[in-house]
Amino acid sequence: MKTNRPKTPASAYFMADFLTITVEVLFYFLSFWLPGYVIFMSKAASFVLLLIMGILGWLFAGFVFVLCIVAFKRLVIGEVKSGRFFLTSSRAYHWIATDKLVKIMNRSPFRALVNDLTFYRYLYLRGMGAHVTATLMLGQRVVIPEPYLLFAGEDVLIGDEAVISGHKVEHNVVTLEPVEIGDNVLIGARAVILPGVKIGHGAIVGANALITRGTVIGPGETWSGNPARKVELFASKSPVDKDSDNSDQTRTGANNEP
Repeated sequence: MKTNRPKTPASAYFMADFLTITVEVLFYFLSFWLPGYVIFMSKAASFVLLLIMGILGWLFAGFVFVLCIVAFKRLVIGEVKSGRFFLTSSRAYHWIATDKLVKIMNRSPFRALVNDLTFYRYLYLRGMGAHVTATLMLGQRVVIPEPYLLFAGEDVLIGDEAVISGHKVEHNVVTLEPVEIGDNVLIGARAVILPGVKIGHGAIVGANALITRGTVIGPGETWSGNPARKVELFASKSPVDKDSDNSDQTRTGANNEP
């Protein structure tokens, strides 16, 4: 079935990749040139001093790298709004360009700084448009493709390799929806949170759980499974279960009689 949607020429993809690599190299140059120059000029210093300068230079380079990412997003790409649009439309360019920025950060050597250190994490996420607090904790290799669609409250912990996604692509149509996370929420390792999900205060998402699009998790609830379902941790037993337990106890008592 033919459609009237415009097609993107293959040359546009090659050009986008070339521009991405060029921007990434520029970010690395801006991040490392000053620390590298200072260390090079201090080559006659003692080993301990060079080591300290190397550590400080690494932290400085990470700071500049995050600033480059944030500045490019805010000054060049601009705001990415939620909603639906064709993948080949002009509106999709902002989303694609921001996605490439996020991937530049994820494959950079500074990703661990963003995950582990509050200052870098807060600077990056807030700079990219996320509504988060300094108490947000990220595990190793957490993936947040659309940080500008993340709304997280106080004391949120996201486990290792979890995915918090704000996009869905289906039949060449992109859907962007925010993910809202309340206070004191625990998201287990390798859990996948899809667009439009709302998680209430004090809720728990189990490891490897898949929270499907548009799911609303109430305050204090625990969800687990693939697809995830609400888990009743302290559910009372039904009358049938109680009768079964009584029957088991009776049989056990009879078997123990001399």
